[in-house]
Amino acid sequence: MQDLTPSASPRPQPVLNVDILALVADSVICTDEEGRILVFNEAAERAFGYRADEVIGQPVEMLMPPGDRPEHARQVRGFAVGRGAANRLMGFRREVRGRRKNGEVFVSEAMVSRQTIAGRRILTSVHRDITERKAMEEVREAAARELDHRMKNVLSIVNSLVSISAVSAASVEDFQQSLTGRLKALAATQSALRFGERQSASLDELLLVELAQYQTPDGTNVVIEGPPVPVGAKAAQLLALAIHELATNAAKYGALSDVGGRVTVTSTLEGEDDDGRLVIQWRETGGPPVKAPKRQGFGTRLIKKVVARALRADVEMEYRPDGLICRMAVPRGALDPGRYELRQ
Repeated sequence: MQDLTPSASPRPQPVLNVDILALVADSVICTDEEGRILVFNEAAERAFGYRADEVIGQPVEMLMPPGDRPEHARQVRGFAVGRGAANRLMGFRREVRGRRKNGEVFVSEAMVSRQTIAGRRILTSVHRDITERKAMEEVREAAARELDHRMKNVLSIVNSLVSISAVSAASVEDFQQSLTGRLKALAATQSALRFGERQSASLDELLLVELAQYQTPDGTNVVIEGPPVPVGAKAAQLLALAIHELATNAAKYGALSDVGGRVTVTSTLEGEDDDGRLVIQWRETGGPPVKAPKRQGFGTRLIKKVVARALRADVEMEYRPDGLICRMAVPRGALDPGRYELRQ
């Protein structure tokens, strides 16, 4: 038979000898009212790079950049004598800059408290390193600024397209058709840039996006030659529009309107760094005989004025009998995704 007699109460288990502060993930620093360090836990050792025995008894300001020390010392003295609330939670006070043993400065969020123990005023601060969080915030802010800047550039380009299309259009239908084609070219460039996710696109990728619709099945009527060159988002939009205008003109009147016609686009890099330039040459052969137009159309005006001015490019248009040649020499600095600014 089972014994149902209540057993004696179990003996309490001995408490493990554990340093509670070693289990805390945040830096815990205790000082006296003069700001001398009394407690420095393991998380603080990891964050600041000092061993506890290197800082105990030293002024807490040693853990801060030199320029921040006088003001911090003044605030510590004021807090120690009872100015303000006895506790300040994280996020309720300004961020604090710390300085690691190797000299690296980082940002932390702090909680501070004040207690009196055995007649001594003890100040405790808990620090949380928020360097990564601040870096992510800066990235988000930079991305928002870049998106805003890109949108303004796109709207500026669209405004120019509408204005110049209206001036050059012979009818409402012509205006609608030409503007729609140009907006599609702009949209294709945005797609190549993944609608803002990418800072740049390869020049040969842009050329393929704009010219793929004109290629024959064997691809011999459109030839693209040159090294892969990264083009910043703003420059990409303008170059894509220039290529679109050249292709549209070639499809209507030039090499792409004839079965035996060919367009060859070559790109070469001349010089080095910002002193160099990217030279893009569009050449048509095998199409109908070419004559210089009596008046400049939209495409010519866009390439010679808008693109040339915005990209600081030298543009030459040569109407040879055997085909049009357009040469655009763009400073390499104007193609840099990080430093290029669109000129209005």
